Amino acid sequence: MLGDFIKADYKIPIFILLILLVSIFIGCLDNSSNGVLEYGEDFTFTLLDGKKQSTSFFAGKVLIIDFTGVNCPWCIPQMFVLHEIYKGYSRDDVEILSINVWTVYGETVDDVNRLFEAFKCASPCDAEDNFANLQIRENKQFFGYEDGVEFEWTYGMDDSSGTISSKYKISGIPYIMILDKKGNIYYTMAGYTEYNSITEKLDEIIK
Repeated sequence: MLGDFIKADYKIPIFILLILLVSIFIGCLDNSSNGVLEYGEDFTFTLLDGKKQSTSFFAGKVLIIDFTGVNCPWCIPQMFVLHEIYKGYSRDDVEILSINVWTVYGETVDDVNRLFEAFKCASPCDAEDNFANLQIRENKQFFGYEDGVEFEWTYGMDDSSGTISSKYKISGIPYIMILDKKGNIYYTMAGYTEYNSITEKLDEIIK
């Protein structure tokens, strides 16, 4: 009888201890299935080198998505604005992703690379003349980059069917979308968006 009492007396604490241990273990897991963090607006795009990447790669950071095109006149000054923002914020806080959505009109990686050459060369240069209608030379002068500028953030391509642009119903570019650190849409703006309009939203999220 005494042995049974002792055994019974210890069963309850051990049982409770097991429950606590299981609860602690479960609490350490993410709320999503398989312990994988969920990312709100997760889509896949193609990098300029042909590799695939998804927006969840930027989880934990505020992400500015710039939907753009090579032959879009207002996308040129938008790139300079984004360059200023990229320089002004830590990579721990903010990342930028440009997605070419004019692949539906036949724009290619080669077109993008030629555009980047026009940005990088010191004005005046022959590469700028290939995009005379975009006023790259004038924009360099306006933003103070006559010696050329190189954009360092990620640049990707939509597919030729416009899967990404269709997903977000993008009819005009440039189109700015800001995602919070969990990938949820915080802000969108169609058309050229000024520096202060973007940084105001970034500061709201980061603070």
